This record gives sequence, C-alpha cells and structure tokens, in this order.
Amino acid sequence: MKSGYPIVLSGLNGRISTVLLSVIFFTILDCQASAETTDVSRKVIVTCQWLEDNISDPDLVVLHISAIKRQYENGHIPGSRFLWPGWISVSDENESTIPADMKEIEKTLERLGVGEDSHIVLAGNGGNLVVVSRVYVTLCHYGLGDRVSILQGGSDEWNSSGRTLSVEQPVYKKGKLALKKMDYLVDAEWMTRILSNQSFCIIDVRPKASFDGSSSTRQGHIPGAKNLQATELYDSKSWHFVSEEKIKELFVGLEMPEKARPVFYCNTGNSASINFVAAMIAGYDPILYDGSMEDWSSRSDLPVGN
Repeated sequence: MKSGYPIVLSGLNGRISTVLLSVIFFTILDCQASAETTDVSRKVIVTCQWLEDNISDPDLVVLHISAIKRQYENGHIPGSRFLWPGWISVSDENESTIPADMKEIEKTLERLGVGEDSHIVLAGNGGNLVVVSRVYVTLCHYGLGDRVSILQGGSDEWNSSGRTLSVEQPVYKKGKLALKKMDYLVDAEWMTRILSNQSFCIIDVRPKASFDGSSSTRQGHIPGAKNLQATELYDSKSWHFVSEEKIKELFVGLEMPEKARPVFYCNTGNSASINFVAAMIAGYDPILYDGSMEDWSSRSDLPVGN
C-alpha cells in the first residue's frame, strides 16, 4: 500500500475492516511460516536433532547408505531403508564411476518408497562421506536436488548422541517417481569447450602433489584449474562439513570470476563430490566432471598444465 493514503476506520465498518486486516495480516504470517518450514526441510544438510523432530513425517524417506547390508541389519535409524551405493553408481570399461541408468535408479528409489512428494535424507555409515556425497550428486543429476539432504554425522552420530538404533525392517508402500536429467555431470568434450570460459571456474580437489604433477602419470592438472582440496571442507573425525561461512571463505580465496559456476574434478569423480555438496551448501550451482583425471589424463590429445 502506498504511503499518503491513510485508512479511515469508523463505526461498524471500521471494526469489520480492522478484523479483515487482522485476518489478512495473520494469514500472511502463517504463509511465511509455512514457507520457512518448507525451506528448512529442503536444506542440503540436516542434523540429527532435525531428523528426530521430523522422523514421523510421512513424506520423509531416510536411506541408510553402506557398502554391506549387514551393517544396516546390525542397527539403523528407525524406519530407514537400505540403499546400496552400487544401485546408484556403477563402472564401465572407460570410467571407474558413472551414474547408473536413470530408469534403473528410478525403479530402485520407487522400490524404497520414494515418491513425488518425498524428502530423502541420506544417512551415511562408518564415515563414508565421499560415498554419500556421490549419491547426492547423482540424485541431483537426475532432478532430485531440492528434495535430498545429507544427515550430518550419519547414523554413527545418531547412535553416539544417545538415539536408538533399530534392527527392524520398516514397512512402506512402493513409490511413484519420474526422474529428469539435469546435467550436473559433464564429460571431457564439455570440459574442452569451457576451458577459457569465464562463466565457469575449474577446480581440482586433489592433494597439492597431484595438482602440481609430482604424483601423476601425466603430470599436472587441467589447464586453468584452481586447487581446493576436498579434505578442507569437512572434519575427518566428526564427518561434518565445515560451516557455510568457512566454505564461502574458501571459495572466495580461489578468486573465482564473478558469478562463475564451479566445475569440480578429482581422480575418479568421487572425492570431488564433497566439494560439490559444499558448494551447494554455500549457495553455488556446481558441476562435476565425472571422468575427472582418470579420463582426462588417458587422452593424449588433451592438454595438462602444471
């Protein structure tokens, strides 16, 4: 409402107008509160406390991620379902890690009860943060980025904080889902086209020795790449990502071109997933070069800098 136009309320009409304005005001507040709740529920990272507070939400699907099902059977967050990483990421004759076929992932998630309204929480186990982050990247790539969160500290922290683990198999209905490819994962041909494009910033997440070329078969890194090691973005004891403020500080330190999208790579496309998640936490729109140096360095026609 523009200033300079006073509202005159008098008599019965005034009282009715006051009531109407009050209804409108509190309706707006309710809508804002609902929006804030929805925003919180879609965060990249959620805490054990948040999960405990929301675990009875019928749209919440907690996926326990471990390489061996027995770890899940020995104890998991109540209601969580077992997700083997091999259902999400596979290998082929050229690369160690690529996303599984989209339709196969769709069937897997549906079998685990994931539907169009589901909010997925990925719960790691035994400090497998790289594996969990890789699952997160693949689900983002297939259109679920705003509906997937990672549980800070995983099921280990849930247990160590005094919360109960369960050995019961949860009962749930099959979901109905339609995935859509979003192109968060790119290949070498795409990388060659953006080497000098200031709209992107290529970031090597490997240790400095690998970046500098002293421990590589084909020495060095992709030309123009900056170096931000994945290990700087999380605590190896708690398996917590560092704070959003710290992540932003590290990215600012790279002196990225303004509004550039970060493009991460590592050796096989796995540890770079940590940087991808961290970039999401900090509000960036990241990309991951899936083949990474395993792919790039095997191609003699592609340049390597040092």
